[in-house]
Amino acid sequence: MNPIRLFDYVTPRSEQPKVLAMPKPGVTQLLIFYILPLSLIPCITMYLRLDHQVPKLFFDQLPGNRLLMVSVELLFLQLLLVLVMAWITQHLAQMVGVKPGFRDALLLITLATTPLWLTSLFYLVPSLSVNVLVHGVAALIAVALVYRGVRYVFGIRERGALFSLTLAIICTAGLGFGVILIGSLISWETIEQLQFAVKKL
Repeated sequence: MNPIRLFDYVTPRSEQPKVLAMPKPGVTQLLIFYILPLSLIPCITMYLRLDHQVPKLFFDQLPGNRLLMVSVELLFLQLLLVLVMAWITQHLAQMVGVKPGFRDALLLITLATTPLWLTSLFYLVPSLSVNVLVHGVAALIAVALVYRGVRYVFGIRERGALFSLTLAIICTAGLGFGVILIGSLISWETIEQLQFAVKKL
């Protein structure tokens, strides 16, 4: 599986017979060779940023074991979110009369999430303004990829259905990222309480 060739499915060339004849990767292939490696990027960059670049601000309060635990949890939350989003997208498509397979829904969500995974490399840049700008651009690209995925992967051409499904997917994805943030904060607090309880014993 060539990761770059996956984007052929959401380009104008997607209507060409050659592109349509390309075998789409399976769910297992996407998970192992594309989603998992890209999901590691935010975890690794976050760990390196907090552990090595700003030790005086964070490391004294967040020892490496807790930071590693949060990084691993972030990895599992990302994998779970992508799978759940694909399942939700598959069912959202039914409201416009389309019944895509789980593989197509996962392909759409995977491609749309790619810019957000890659921009996490900028966590290593110690500039809030740069990170806000880059993540804003990545979010716009992700929206465009959802639109193109709905059009070319799901094959929806009717403008009203195209826009309504795109908007539904984007809103659901926003809620999903909120779940990741809240889940990380809850686990962080839980780890803090456990360690405090152990110290008291």
